[in-house]
Amino acid sequence: MKKNYLFIQSQDLFYEARTSTQYKLAIALAEAQGNVSILLVQNAVLATRKGVNPAVYADLHRHNIDVYADELSLNQREISADNINEFVKPAPLNIVIDAMLNGDKVVWW
Repeated sequence: MKKNYLFIQSQDLFYEARTSTQYKLAIALAEAQGNVSILLVQNAVLATRKGVNPAVYADLHRHNIDVYADELSLNQREISADNINEFVKPAPLNIVIDAMLNGDKVVWW
């Protein structure tokens, strides 16, 4: 039976060394037949800007991991939806509530 995971990432990819290990865990879970999504909130959305181009988002996409950026966090940092990485989708924060109501495993990193 497939399990669904939603990871909430608030740490900036460039300032927190733990993020690369956390993304490796997400990939391992996806490879083990889990449905994995990541919601970027707070300063984690800074690395989603076009031109910054961290390869991690393409790697997550290759492993069928959906990456979302919290719309409020984007707005607070004046990052428009049309100025984010092609592998990241803007989303409202209520995807967390939906995941919890669906019985998904929700983990805040």
